[in-house]
Amino acid sequence: MRSAKESGNFPYRMSTVCYFEVDGQGAVKQIPHKNKSDRDSMRTAYERARAGSTKIYAVWPGNWSSDLFLIDDLDAFAEKWELV
Repeated sequence: MRSAKESGNFPYRMSTVCYFEVDGQGAVKQIPHKNKSDRDSMRTAYERARAGSTKIYAVWPGNWSSDLFLIDDLDAFAEKWELV
């Protein structure tokens, strides 16, 4: 697993990136983000991660492999998605 913050160029708004959150019990939930109507889902996931009740992860697909990232810069995540 990689760090979105340490990547220096994580493509938060790339349409092929898949976001999901994991709670403390290990339950996994995909975060819809393809449409403008999904903005509330992104905001809610951000707020839960900010509160520490979940963590947000993303898969950044490549040509030959896909990498898993921890979204560990919630400020950058919120800024790119215009959540704050």
